[in-house]
This record gives sequence, structure tokens and C-alpha cells, in this order.
Amino acid sequence: MSPVKEEWKASVKQDKADGEQDAGAYRHADPITDEALTWFVTLLDAPVDPDTRAAYQVWRNRDPRHAAAFDRLSSLGSMPELQAATLAHHPQTAPSPSANQSATRRRSGRFGGWRVSLAAAALLLAIGVHLQPTLALRLTADHRTVAGERREIALPDRSRLILDTDSAVALDFAEGRRHVRLLRGQAYFDVVSDPAHPFRVTAGFSEVEVTGTAFTVRSDGGQDAVFLERGRVSVSRREPPGQTVSLVPGDRVTATVDGLSAPARPDPTVALAWKDGRYVFHDQPFAAVVDTIRHYHGAPIVLIGDRLAGARVSGNYRLDDPIAALRSLADVVGARVTELPAGIILLR
Repeated sequence: MSPVKEEWKASVKQDKADGEQDAGAYRHADPITDEALTWFVTLLDAPVDPDTRAAYQVWRNRDPRHAAAFDRLSSLGSMPELQAATLAHHPQTAPSPSANQSATRRRSGRFGGWRVSLAAAALLLAIGVHLQPTLALRLTADHRTVAGERREIALPDRSRLILDTDSAVALDFAEGRRHVRLLRGQAYFDVVSDPAHPFRVTAGFSEVEVTGTAFTVRSDGGQDAVFLERGRVSVSRREPPGQTVSLVPGDRVTATVDGLSAPARPDPTVALAWKDGRYVFHDQPFAAVVDTIRHYHGAPIVLIGDRLAGARVSGNYRLDDPIAALRSLADVVGARVTELPAGIILLR
């Protein structure tokens, strides 16, 4: 192998290693989509040798879902706004007109003309996920809120429900039942006492039963969290049934696939701040704070790279202005904030 070719292969390997390191800050819950993102970056962010392209074809042909996931990313990549954003954030990758013409001749029309960075690939995936409609949720929910919205709802038994941002519930109050399913997000319940008809809230991993009390339930897909403001509640595992924890005011318990936690005693002003439209947190990782703020912003927020993710931050911010909160926190951790069309936010 010639020295030039050896140097070229070493450069490609380093590009891939750098990309894998940066990719650690963005992982998708669906393994197939995550694999598609990896191939998307590998094929478009650097020259690809025949062995790599052959391996991609093997992966693509192994499962029709692979091809569908990759093609979805490719179609998003054709958006001119995102091409411009990529070149703006990586000006060193912007080709000259003559280079563009040569690249177009050398590469297929599908991928030619511009070089997609890892940051742009993560952005494309975030946008694609954000725009996918949640049809099942729309058909099931009786009440929903969009990003940035908080709504108070009077229930048929005169109990009160406050639905947090990006949340949904389904109600069953027929024939004396008092049952609420928290389908997504967070809700506060102020329950009218009726010992003959227990009030039940079902979430992803748990069921809460009360006769009259006030409490919050949050379900984020990975766990449920129940915080009791006043009264008494019992929290049970849904599957398998049997494990139950009783809470007294100020207790919080979490439920996961592994079981129920022991009750904890968080600061009530922090646990209930969202009811008053505020986000209060102490010594939290920047990535976790950004993840919470995402629920209050109507467009993707993308944290690029690992450098900022673990920085510890504290704050007390209004939830009706998530961008102001992000800018303030970015100053603390030394992040750069870039606003793209349609409200998309990059943090790097």
C-alpha cells in the first residue's frame, strides 16, 4: 500500500473515531434508528472505502426497517435549510464551486455536493423524530397539552387536574369509577374525598390509589415518579402486581421495570414548582436540565458533544420562556447557543 493511501486510511479512521466520540451525546431509544444514524454519518461525513460500503449494504438488506430508517434520514438531509446550517457551523467543510462540480461527478447524485457533519446528522434525526405524529396518543387521550402549555381541568367528580406541558391523560368516570390514565408527561391531582369510590391514577409502571388528597405523577417512559403534597396515597406496581408503598406528605417514590423505590423526601418547592410555571433545580447535570427544558419548547433542542453534558448547574427559571433559561445556563457552562429556522436550537 502506498504511503498516500495509508495516510488517507488513517485519516478516515480518525474521522470515524472522532465521530463516535461526539455521537455519545446523542442516542436514540430505537436501536434501528440509532444504527441508521451511525451509517448515515459514516457514509456522508468522510470518504468511504468499498469494504465499509459493502458492510452498509449487508446491514441495509438484513431488515426492511433498516432501509426505511436510513432513507428517512436521507430524505431529511435534502432540506436546503439544514444544508446551509451545516456549512454555517462547519465553514471549513464548505466546498468551492469547482470542488462541488468535481464532487458531483465523483459521487452519486444522492449524496453529492455537500458534506454532512455529525452535528447536522444528529439535528436531522432530532427533527425527524420531532415531526413524527403520535397518532395513537391523539386517538386515546381525552386531554392533551402541547409544548409550553399548562392546563387546569375540572374532572367529572369535581376533583381538579393540572396537566403539565407535553402531557396527556385518558379518563374513565363511568358507573362510579374514578380512573385517570397518565399517558405521557406530568399531572397534579387535587382529589375530592369519596371513600366509597377510590380515585386511581395509572401510569407506565405504577398505580396510585386515594380517596381524597393532592399529589403529582410524572411518567417519562423510563420511570414514574409520585410526589404526595397532602393526605395519604398507596403506590403499587402494575406488573407484576403486589408490591405497594404507602406515602405520607412530602414523600416521593419512583417506579421502574425493576420495582418501587424507597420513599425519598425532596424539597417540596422544587417538586411542585412547575405548577406555578417555574423550573427549580439544584446541582443537576446540564444535559438533564436541557432534557427537561425540551418539554417546554416547541422545536428540537440539540446538545452537541460530551463537553457540556456533565457540567453541574442550579437555577430557578420561568417555564414560559425556555430560550431565556437556555441562554442564561449556556453562559454559566460556556455553551454557544445558535437558533435555526423553525425554532431549532443548537448548544455546543
